[in-house]
Amino acid sequence: MRTLLLLLVAALLPQGGIDAPRISQQDFKKLVAAKNVIIVDTRNEDAFPAGHIPGAIKLPLEGLMTWPAEYEKTAEMLVKSTRPVVTYCA
Repeated sequence: MRTLLLLLVAALLPQGGIDAPRISQQDFKKLVAAKNVIIVDTRNEDAFPAGHIPGAIKLPLEGLMTWPAEYEKTAEMLVKSTRPVVTYCA
């Protein structure tokens, strides 16, 4: 499962030639208001408790090639989700 999500993440990186679709702040607010989005905070472990978007799920990927094993269930849930997944790192 880690490999699958890492491939998805790698495919979204600009140096891979494929970039993640971007959405406007207005579109993001619509998704949040409709409760039709999964928000993923990919910053490091220390940043999340200091402040995050309400309802965000922590999946620390910043500076890592893989995530800690305890996040395997989170990654599986994201891959299986039918709702849009929005990630942020800043």
